[in-house]
Amino acid sequence: MHTVIVFLVLFSLINCITGTFVCNSDGMFENVNDPNTFWHCAHGINYLKHCPTTLVWSQETQQCIWNTNPIVIVTESSSSSSSSPVTTTSTETVPITEPIANGLPPQCSTYTSITDATRRTNNTNMNAETDHSFFSSTPVWVRFEGAAGTRLADYSVPYNRCGSEGAGWLKHPTEPEVGETINQKACFNWSGMSCIWPEKIPQTNCGDFFVYALVAPRLSHARYCTI
Repeated sequence: MHTVIVFLVLFSLINCITGTFVCNSDGMFENVNDPNTFWHCAHGINYLKHCPTTLVWSQETQQCIWNTNPIVIVTESSSSSSSSPVTTTSTETVPITEPIANGLPPQCSTYTSITDATRRTNNTNMNAETDHSFFSSTPVWVRFEGAAGTRLADYSVPYNRCGSEGAGWLKHPTEPEVGETINQKACFNWSGMSCIWPEKIPQTNCGDFFVYALVAPRLSHARYCTI
């Protein structure tokens, strides 16, 4: 009997410390009182977790996302020109346009930068290093910039382009939202076969640029093409 009483007292203390949310199952759940936080339930105990600044919890995607709602700033001013002071209130809507760096996935700050102009789709010189040896079976997060363009080609590139025989391109890509990663289908156009040896390529939207997790093509003479 004493054991049961002690257990109930301890359970009540834990619930007071961690919050009033009741965990019916393990998982992560929205906090209806504060969108910047969420409840993490583990073994029947609730823990209040915080999203990074300016991010809010999305129950649908089970992650902290950008708050796309505008911030409304309220200002007040008083006038003493009459016997009774008059207070006026004005509002200013400030849209959130700049994401914070620590709200993005780590690949948005730890990537390999490629500026090689020979990857462009208009390059017909085939003396560049093949991606079969440039990359490996382990994915590497890559950002294309400068002379290389800014993204992988999103249309079927003719073979014998981009510095090699097999021209790599993304087939029917879906552009991810900021901070989101989507698996794209990379095809290689080789000798008239437009989608030979396809690869699954994760693409992340880092706000101002994209990064791709690239692996070595199975085709020995092939390169990823950029635009």
